[in-house]
Amino acid sequence: MMGISPGWGWLLLPVCQALVVPREVSSRAGETLSLRCWYPRGYEAYNKYWCRGASRDSCHKVVETVGREAPRQRGRVSIQDSHIFCVVLLTVEDLSEADAGSYWCGVERMGRDLMEPVTVRVVPG
Repeated sequence: MMGISPGWGWLLLPVCQALVVPREVSSRAGETLSLRCWYPRGYEAYNKYWCRGASRDSCHKVVETVGREAPRQRGRVSIQDSHIFCVVLLTVEDLSEADAGSYWCGVERMGRDLMEPVTVRVVPG
């Protein structure tokens, strides 16, 4: 695991086959939510993003990578891409009940983006 920041230690087997997210995640209000999205090999340099909304056509980007591995933060939300493991990590700090809802992990590409939905549930603190 040389050269990998400690936050990536949980991942032992890179999937790198398909766009995969958990169907649903839950966390307590006030805590930090971590959400992982695996993507297929070959999309390492593509822009990844998390967006929020009921459908893929109505969702608004919350945060995006701009195709690089460096973490990017927007308020309480950050995103980080690990090209080695083909995984994007979304972190939401100080989770509130207003953060609950439908999110999508997306990979920008020509034509239709690769997108998979995940439901975020927030348990009152």
